[in-house]
Amino acid sequence: MSRTNPQQSERAVRALQGLLHDLPDVPLPVRRRGRPPVGPLLVAAAVTLVLLLLPLHVAERDRSPAATGTHAVLPDPFPAYAHVPATVERLPAGPASMVFTHGSGVEFLDHPQAIALGADGTSYRRLDTADDASVPSDQGDPGPILLSPDGRTVAVGGRGGEGDLFTVSLEDGSVRTWPLPEGRSSVPLGWSADSQSVFVGLVEGVYDRYAGLSSASQLAVDDVRRADLSAAEGTGPTPLPDVSSVTGVAPLPYGEGVLVAGTAGTELRSPDGMRVVAKDLDLGPDLGPAAVSPDGRSVVTGSRGELRVNTLADGTVTSTYYLDLRATEGSNEVALTAEPLGWLGEDRILVSAYQEAGSTNRLHLWSVDAGTGSTTELLVAEPGWTGASIVEVSIAADLLDGAEVSDPGPIDRGRAGLALRAALLLALVVLTVRAAMQLRSVRRDR
Repeated sequence: MSRTNPQQSERAVRALQGLLHDLPDVPLPVRRRGRPPVGPLLVAAAVTLVLLLLPLHVAERDRSPAATGTHAVLPDPFPAYAHVPATVERLPAGPASMVFTHGSGVEFLDHPQAIALGADGTSYRRLDTADDASVPSDQGDPGPILLSPDGRTVAVGGRGGEGDLFTVSLEDGSVRTWPLPEGRSSVPLGWSADSQSVFVGLVEGVYDRYAGLSSASQLAVDDVRRADLSAAEGTGPTPLPDVSSVTGVAPLPYGEGVLVAGTAGTELRSPDGMRVVAKDLDLGPDLGPAAVSPDGRSVVTGSRGELRVNTLADGTVTSTYYLDLRATEGSNEVALTAEPLGWLGEDRILVSAYQEAGSTNRLHLWSVDAGTGSTTELLVAEPGWTGASIVEVSIAADLLDGAEVSDPGPIDRGRAGLALRAALLLALVVLTVRAAMQLRSVRRDR
């Protein structure tokens, strides 16, 4: 059995302590935090700021004096496209001067919407009923829409072959559904002069509007019906007798009847459309719902830059002359797509014209003298930063006479738009504060 020498053990411990004391001090590694990503936050803040300021920039360009008086206002600048406007059905804003489709087909950074523009030029509302009537063949476009002459009601058709027809009140947002035969598409053709009934054309199956646009021929329907707003709920539209190949319907003022145009000519019918008063009126093609002048003596038809003005008296066409807008000085290609929208008075026609600008359309509204053909440009509606074009414009004829072109002031798009801008502002503040805190952290660590 071995024995340990205490003196040797003590000397070994002292030697080991000496060696440990002579070792150099090595600091422990310190784990440094990674630098926070300041760049992406600054980029996000800049994008948010642009989204906030861009609508203000669009709204401020080329402002003109504020509107006065009680006439309908055609706003200049024209309201920019809105992604989340309030709907007529949930937040009605009263009578409209026009309805139109904002955006067309497959768009970038937007989606097509049916819009009602208030008679005072300040309210901008989406027609949810028309947007819901869209079918795949529409490529996202809303269903066909037509505004009544008094601007209080919109007729909405459906191209999906389900027999849909709706009338939407712009005053209270109520929607009425009209029963139609299944397997039909419906297209509103024209309103009565008193805005109490709407004429609708029915087409077998699904109606492809883009296939129709690529064809030189107009849509012709063999089944035209009249929906009377005063009829009891659940009552279907009344079929008009003995109609074929109808392409357009236009009411005469003062309850003098309704013009029903077809491929074989135009008939003058009684106000309810049930009785033929005169036949074989040569008014030309493209009879629009607002073709008749306020005094009922002139009827304008035509498109593609040439307007035909007919004088009508006692169911007879007494004279006809043509206005070639393509010869208008400075019109260039704009006039090639000019179409009549309605009447600004007894002798002035409101005309829409489109100018191709890449993949977008720039809408021009002209006032055209029905006698001389001289034109005055009223306003230009720009596509805006999304490129959303303004198409399928329908005008309230009763509100158009004496309408003013002016800047109505701020545009009311409802609470949703205000909430979106508030959210963007809050996001901008949060991103800016966060980026500032991270910059301070980076400088402190250096």
